[in-house]
Amino acid sequence: MRNRLPAATAAALAVALLAACTSRPPTQLSSTASVNINGNGADFHIVKCSQMDWNRMIDIGSDFAGARIVIDERTEPAIADSVRIRNLSGFTGMYSHDGAGDAKMTVNSDKVTIAGTADGYKTDKPNEPVTATFKIVATC
Repeated sequence: MRNRLPAATAAALAVALLAACTSRPPTQLSSTASVNINGNGADFHIVKCSQMDWNRMIDIGSDFAGARIVIDERTEPAIADSVRIRNLSGFTGMYSHDGAGDAKMTVNSDKVTIAGTADGYKTDKPNEPVTATFKIVATC
């Protein structure tokens, strides 16, 4: 009987330490956003903002039509690392900080604005590359 108490205490301590070291799930917040592609705008109420380490993700819309923004907050000021646009105003494409397109980002309190260009294709002509202008305003 006396040997069970130290073993139980050690097991409880190990579980507590393991739980403390396990990464926490990303913080999720609901919000709104507006997306403008080549002058055609749309408002979204399906917006999820999350934080994972130094990256903030903003998911707008659905898997079928929407956008995903990844913001790198390791730098000062933070930068838009990537913007993926899915089937909005007949356009699907991407901006990438070290690759295709160009973008400028501003942050004012909880409002993020990203404007620039993305390379991709029109939905009705997927074999023809095209560049689109975009502006995304999201509140997280």
